[in-house]
Amino acid sequence: MTDQNTDRVVDVQIERMGQNGQGIAYLPDGRVFFVDRALPGELVRARVSQLKSRYARGTLEQVLKPSPQRIDSLCPYFHQCGGCSFQHWEYAEELKYKENWIRESLRRIGKINNPPLRPIIPAPSASYYRNKGQFPWGYRGDHPVLGLYQFRSHELVELTSCLIQDPAMSQMLEILPGLATDYGLSVYDENSGKGILRHVLLRTSKWSSDMLVLFVVTSEDPRLARLALDLIKRYPWVRGVGINLNPDQTNRILGTHTKILAGIPIITDKILGMSFHVSFESFFQVNPEQVGLLYQTALRHLPEYVDTAWDLYAGVGTLASLISPHAGSVYAVEANIQATRDAVQNFALNGIKNAHIITTPVEDTIESELPSPQVVVMDPPRKGVDTKVLTVLMQMGPERIIYISCNPDTLARDVALLQDVYDIKSITPIDMFPRTDHVESVVLMTKNVLKEK
Repeated sequence: MTDQNTDRVVDVQIERMGQNGQGIAYLPDGRVFFVDRALPGELVRARVSQLKSRYARGTLEQVLKPSPQRIDSLCPYFHQCGGCSFQHWEYAEELKYKENWIRESLRRIGKINNPPLRPIIPAPSASYYRNKGQFPWGYRGDHPVLGLYQFRSHELVELTSCLIQDPAMSQMLEILPGLATDYGLSVYDENSGKGILRHVLLRTSKWSSDMLVLFVVTSEDPRLARLALDLIKRYPWVRGVGINLNPDQTNRILGTHTKILAGIPIITDKILGMSFHVSFESFFQVNPEQVGLLYQTALRHLPEYVDTAWDLYAGVGTLASLISPHAGSVYAVEANIQATRDAVQNFALNGIKNAHIITTPVEDTIESELPSPQVVVMDPPRKGVDTKVLTVLMQMGPERIIYISCNPDTLARDVALLQDVYDIKSITPIDMFPRTDHVESVVLMTKNVLKEK
């Protein structure tokens, strides 16, 4: 097959599930063929949309022989929107896929066979679970709309509801475009660089039902302040409205400066009996129904008491707060200054006096003069942990490392390196993100004195 065949339609058998909800088949010439929205075991007709030397991508034209696990999606936007991967697959099959992804990543990337992998813990609900959403602005005709981009595209799919977001966010998706029209606010155009509205970030609290609304804009405009006051007046559960300035021609969503326009810049949520302030930009787990179980799993790996613990990539200090009753001192490290401000408030809110926040990148703190830990808990972003951090940790030799991961591939890479000094005792997958191609896991590693010598 040559590059001239990129619009060709082929019938293929889907062998297994790949990432991003793409079924994997093979073209007659042996190339791996990724087909959007196709499921394992299906015979499908697909159009080749991209052809490379070693692989190809395609769009699903027709399911000739469906999988018994294929279901009708309840989301009207699923076949266009890129927000979900698995609205068309039975949830039990999605869980098997995620558990196997972790196992295969450990084998393929980490060279770890027969890992101590426990059964995946399902979410209590696969719908309406997210407490945070970021939605780009666009136009329908001359009217501003909100939505999400198509998969691998900057084509906006207009949304007036979302099946995995808190229902209050769906209400905002309907309300905000009308308000933007009323106040004559224009939408940013990537090509011309003109327009004001880029994204809107929404956060909700499961505990209080309060909401924060953050407009990402290219410049300040007095109409935004009036809109903010109007929004809070009409909808009392909107506790705060702010703007984030991002004037650059970039794909990055948030800029560096955030300003409150009306109300207060925080909402409060509860996890395992503790209260936490969350601001516009701070990291906070997005599934409030499942987060307690995630952190309980991590806390079970703590000894009964530890003199010194570190919480790396600490966010708003959630884990540090929960660890504090089990430790003499907890040192939480977080680069985001707003998150660390929230952490200080959260320690005070919960009467915690033995937790300390350090505002700096983990890479810059790891060799500082902090007291040596017996336990290190780390919850890094998807890119995983910097090699320098892992190397220094192995030199320091804490007795336990509790690694909370949201990316099986970088987890496998990191624990493979740590295995020079540490043994993997358990890996517990937890589904924090139903219907998407993401899975969380909690890993306990303990120091092996024989390896260290």
